[in-house]
Amino acid sequence: MKTAFTCIFSLMLALSVAHGQNTIEVQADSNWIAFMTVFNLPADGGGVNFGSQWGLNDAKSTTDPVDNTLTLQPNFNTYNASDPFWTDPVTLEGNKRMIAATFVEPGFSFNGSDFTFTGNVESYTLDTAYDVRYFVRALDTIAFGDQLGGAYVFDLPTSGNFSVTVPGAELPDSLLLQYGFEVEGLNANPADEAALGSVVLGPSVTSVNELNDTRIPATVFPNPVLDVLNIKSESQVLEYEVSTLLGERVLQGQGTSRIDVSTLPIGTYLATVRFDEGQRVLRFFKQ
Repeated sequence: MKTAFTCIFSLMLALSVAHGQNTIEVQADSNWIAFMTVFNLPADGGGVNFGSQWGLNDAKSTTDPVDNTLTLQPNFNTYNASDPFWTDPVTLEGNKRMIAATFVEPGFSFNGSDFTFTGNVESYTLDTAYDVRYFVRALDTIAFGDQLGGAYVFDLPTSGNFSVTVPGAELPDSLLLQYGFEVEGLNANPADEAALGSVVLGPSVTSVNELNDTRIPATVFPNPVLDVLNIKSESQVLEYEVSTLLGERVLQGQGTSRIDVSTLPIGTYLATVRFDEGQRVLRFFKQ
């Protein structure tokens, strides 16, 4: 099953690159990197203590190549009840705010084309004291600041598919691309691991469907979208339908490349767009 999925994914990637669009799914066997940034608590000024690359296990990021999943949890390995740097000696709670980033750096091969990072939230039981975000960043290789200004960093939904697309014009060859996740919150007591929960991530459940008529160059933006979804294509839009992942049609229209999605609930949808040449099925996330 894993071999079959890998072949399908490779075909999707080859087709998307050929048409100036790179779509990358969450994959357990990607070259995941963990980077931890440690902060003082607001009561102690909130400043940065340090940031450094960690092992995946140290950051509590776990890959499962059998199920093809990535699991994210709070950080536990810094908890030390006898060390006031890491643990409040009175409350015995964690004494640092941690941002554990788990990401992939694919090099520069995707620069210059539209880039989409997507996946599916298979389980979300993480305590609400922790925030989880998914992102695409582009770093200056000298200054290492995000040259996208955080514009493609979003809160992770608690279920369903998620997706973020960066236009190729914002990814010049000089920038280092990163895509992945970050978990933010207190370092925690290992005794509370089960109670604090986790997030389990995998490939999007509709990825194979996007092979549909990929010969027609078409994208949607912004993605995620708040109010108006735009269809970008050199072909004339004849009509469109927007449906849920369960196939329920929620919107439809004709002769326009602008779709008002402001009334839709938060979630992932499919836009089936029909042109003279055929149709494209394009996924987007409504904020």
